[in-house]
Amino acid sequence: MKNTLFAVLIAVLSLAPLAGAYAALPAGTWFAANWHPMAAESALSAATRAQIVLLGEQHATPAHHLWQRDIIAALADEKRPVVIGLEQLPRSSQAALDGYVSGAIDEPQFLAESRWKEVWGHDFAAYRPVFELARARRIPMVALNVDRSFVRAVGKQGFAAAAVSGAPIQQPATPDSAYVEQLNAVFMQHAKTASPEAKARFVEAQTVWDRAMAEGLAKALQDRPGALAIAIMGTGHVENGYGVAHQLQSLGINAVVSGIPAPVLAPVEPKEPKE
Repeated sequence: MKNTLFAVLIAVLSLAPLAGAYAALPAGTWFAANWHPMAAESALSAATRAQIVLLGEQHATPAHHLWQRDIIAALADEKRPVVIGLEQLPRSSQAALDGYVSGAIDEPQFLAESRWKEVWGHDFAAYRPVFELARARRIPMVALNVDRSFVRAVGKQGFAAAAVSGAPIQQPATPDSAYVEQLNAVFMQHAKTASPEAKARFVEAQTVWDRAMAEGLAKALQDRPGALAIAIMGTGHVENGYGVAHQLQSLGINAVVSGIPAPVLAPVEPKEPKE
């Protein structure tokens, strides 16, 4: 994928064993998408020239969120305005997010008002370093997702039927065939039926997540001209450029740099496939 970085920063993962071939990589190693090694300074330099930076994660893996925090902090140090986008919250939680970042409400109140446990469910403690950075530096945070009720409706009926009474996003761009194949493989790990219709609806539901985050990031840039938008999200939305980056391209945003951390042996199970 054009302008995509494959990043491995193992130093922050030293508290957990690494999976497969990653285990042999030295701490602090970065690779481009073609697996050519690159200096960390080069990776960060590429990120500073982008419009949007996508940082993957295995959800609620503390080392990954520390890595995200450190990358965000380094990019914020470049003095260019920065905004942080979050897969973890729907747009209906934005007011609570604004209150937390501004210091108007504390963490317990934020968790209650954002409905964190209801809309995300993963332990907030793992994400706290990113949130504390934003609060300390007053870096705006943007809730990128849509309410799960719409995604569930797409999964049951398809996008066209779910959107009849109104849709919070535009219809997603047609996904790459390789992405469809990847999502179908995920579907077959969880589904009770393998009908073509069920698989198609699953793909549509997953691309809704991608589209929602892409549109949220595009709006963040529109609201803050010249800013660098940095988003944290599940690795499945980032790797290979199939997910959010693909939807951003359909919106005319091509200056996207993506990074994913090396996986650990015991990832936290996501609440839904591929998130």
